[in-house]
Amino acid sequence: MPSEAIMVLESKNINLSETSLQKTPEIDFETIVKLSRDAVIQLSLDGRPQFISPAAEKLFGWSEEDLKDHLSDLVYVETPDKDADSLHRILSGNGNPGETLSNAELQLRSAYGPLIWLEVTVHVQEDSSGAPLNFTIFLRSIAKQRELESLLEAASQSDPLTGLYNRRAFEDNLKREWAIALREKTHTSLIKVTLDRFDALTENFGPGAAEDCLTKVAVMLKETARRPADIAARTATSEFSLLLPRTHEMGAETISAYIHIAIQDLGIPNPDNTASSGVVTASVGAVCAVAEQTGVSESPEFLLSAAETCVFQARQEGGNRVKTAMKTLTR
Repeated sequence: MPSEAIMVLESKNINLSETSLQKTPEIDFETIVKLSRDAVIQLSLDGRPQFISPAAEKLFGWSEEDLKDHLSDLVYVETPDKDADSLHRILSGNGNPGETLSNAELQLRSAYGPLIWLEVTVHVQEDSSGAPLNFTIFLRSIAKQRELESLLEAASQSDPLTGLYNRRAFEDNLKREWAIALREKTHTSLIKVTLDRFDALTENFGPGAAEDCLTKVAVMLKETARRPADIAARTATSEFSLLLPRTHEMGAETISAYIHIAIQDLGIPNPDNTASSGVVTASVGAVCAVAEQTGVSESPEFLLSAAETCVFQARQEGGNRVKTAMKTLTR
């Protein structure tokens, strides 16, 4: 500031340090919290509610008074989860002040019915001596984020034409289900379906007809693999695979025979498939395996290989037929 201006201010007895520009109004943090979209719940160390923000009421669908009665029931634990257990203890009045929660993604119950995905952070407030005073829980909805992640994951696992699982997703599921089968000593069946003379269909009728054929076959296979654990996938251009956990040899044979007939009954023209009345048919290979003893650790790749061998044999014999194999693993 120029010296002349300072002299003028001094002559008028104006103290710069006392001007209104130097005064800062007190911040009302409670008002800010109430206006925030993030929910805040403050509890005493023994679980008594001290503050519940309006966003928490909106998030969970209960009024403040009703939410107080539901705090200990909010946490949903389907499998062991230390973060969920920690939050449940805090909401139930049994929290450990030495245990904080940082950016945990949890599903909590609500008055709306469905579980809601939330990002949860817990802080312990302390007094001037460092003694814990209360728990402050911050909750932010991540439902849209989770929905987007699910859509992206589904897209990365799906065949864009048929909507079935793609090869990568099929093999991932095979590894998981085979690990379960080894542990529980249950049967696992795998079926491979290869369309006979599919290249001729494409050459004669074009890619549009080929895609229509694949889509119709996919719909039939999806209806066949209807149990929750069953997996139907398109694993190559004209190849499909079915994973049937906990399915015995008889079941694999029955389903394979059904698929073989159902594809032919679709009546999709393929004149070059002269051995089969000029319609689309399939060579089907099925394998069923079971580990009769614990300790077996063979890779599930042998299932894929065995099913492919069955398909190869079916095609060598002219196609439009089913070949099956059974393998029992012992230690």
